[in-house]
Amino acid sequence: MNSLINRGIEEFLRTTYGDDLVKAVAEEAEVAQASVAPLGAGFGADALQRAAFRMSKPHSEMLEDMGAWMTRIEAVRRLLRFSGRDFKDFLLRLEELPGRAHLVLPSLRVPRLQVDANDQAFWVLMLDHDRTWQFLLVGVIRGMADDYGALCLISVEDQAIRIEVWDEKFAEGRLFSIQHGTAEQGRA
Repeated sequence: MNSLINRGIEEFLRTTYGDDLVKAVAEEAEVAQASVAPLGAGFGADALQRAAFRMSKPHSEMLEDMGAWMTRIEAVRRLLRFSGRDFKDFLLRLEELPGRAHLVLPSLRVPRLQVDANDQAFWVLMLDHDRTWQFLLVGVIRGMADDYGALCLISVEDQAIRIEVWDEKFAEGRLFSIQHGTAEQGRA
């Protein structure tokens, strides 16, 4: 499973920042073989730290960007979209995310989540606090807000993520149907 995660980190860095950054990060880890590390070797969490340093970005921002990037992978997007018919429903069902992730990758340890809602504000509490997962989840929420066409403000407050939904139909969301097919623009 680690090689799958490492390969995902490598692919995120490659598609987002290019081969030069991937090569530099791999060389720093002393695992470079040509320009591609085998099976994502050397691309663990420390690779994100090295990439963030090279890009002059906070590590938390790099994690958030990776979370948003993951939502553009169609299989991941579909799994997440099954969680709710609209963005608010998606947020309310985030508590189910650890169980869903366990079905796909049994050895992946996603922290338990608790969602509290009050009008237009939602709090996602991490019961097993982990800063890495917290910022990845911020990115996932940001990516899914875009996918649903929602306008929201997302902030990190201690062990919680606060989401203020200002307009659930701010933009046209991506089309989603249960039938497998290519995503198109249009109201879901």
